[in-house]
Amino acid sequence: MRGSRNGWWGLFPVVPVCYVDRTVSAAPAGQSRLPSADVIVIGYGSLMSGFGLQPFGPLRARAAARVALRNVRRGFGKLSQHGDRFAMVLEAANPSSAIEARVLDTVEPPAEGVEGVALLLPPTGLARVCEREGYSGGALQRLRGEAAARRLELAAFLWTLLEASLFDVPSFRQRLFKLVGYTSPHYLPHPVRLDDGRCAVTFMAPGREGSGASHVVPVRVRDGTETLMTAAEAWRRKPNRAQLSYVAACLLGGAHGVAVTDVLGSVSEDPALAERTRELVLAEQPQELTRFLETTGLDHSAYWNAFGPPNQSVRRSGLEAFLAAGPEATRAASRG
Repeated sequence: MRGSRNGWWGLFPVVPVCYVDRTVSAAPAGQSRLPSADVIVIGYGSLMSGFGLQPFGPLRARAAARVALRNVRRGFGKLSQHGDRFAMVLEAANPSSAIEARVLDTVEPPAEGVEGVALLLPPTGLARVCEREGYSGGALQRLRGEAAARRLELAAFLWTLLEASLFDVPSFRQRLFKLVGYTSPHYLPHPVRLDDGRCAVTFMAPGREGSGASHVVPVRVRDGTETLMTAAEAWRRKPNRAQLSYVAACLLGGAHGVAVTDVLGSVSEDPALAERTRELVLAEQPQELTRFLETTGLDHSAYWNAFGPPNQSVRRSGLEAFLAAGPEATRAASRG
């Protein structure tokens, strides 16, 4: 029996808004509906957990889902503006190709590669995410206005800009800068194509490919952290509470069934880090579901439809096995 997607699909119509024809710059003829103000936002780090979402305040998500991302890799690689720690970074495995995502059924086994959480957010929720990610809310509003003028949703508009740039990320970011006269050294919005034809937005930290403006130097370039780090490598450079809490915030996405084995693998390489991480995750896990529901605004029914039973989720993600391993197993794994 397949899991239910009602919590995700039932809240907005199945109308393709992400077009692959490079000549498209507006909605096709005959499409009279007004573009939705809501935006699908994909989180791949601390945005996957209630523990990590707390600083955003109430987001009032309309729906949520687990997603599998294609053509990406993730790791720690940007000094945060919110504490003495390295934040999670997403990169395209093939920079000249699009990033794509597939919505996962609740009973589907873990996908190969990177998984994340998709939230359907109203404008106020997206503005909170932008503020936290270091991208101007005013610039976002100008982008929204450009999209509305073309009768496109924001994510679909960003997709047409990426297409017009022939999927060349530096060119895409230059177009964004020319449109709104702004870019950020922290995180920038980037379109993701969903497997049903829709588009979503994720936030990517610029590196050597640039921010879109030569005078705005990306934090990763300024601080020499252009290479992705594992959790263990980030910990060796920042062995403090802020880094530990951030790693835990990412891993607690596993409480919602998001596969986090790619992050857990390096944590287990360092027995001291693994034990401290395990203790913190175990301490925060009992509050995780409540925090996630309070921050996203989802009710229990919508949550269950999107993610399935919590006990099934924590097992699926790989988090349950990590928490049950204990220090002896970790030390044995590090020796092996």
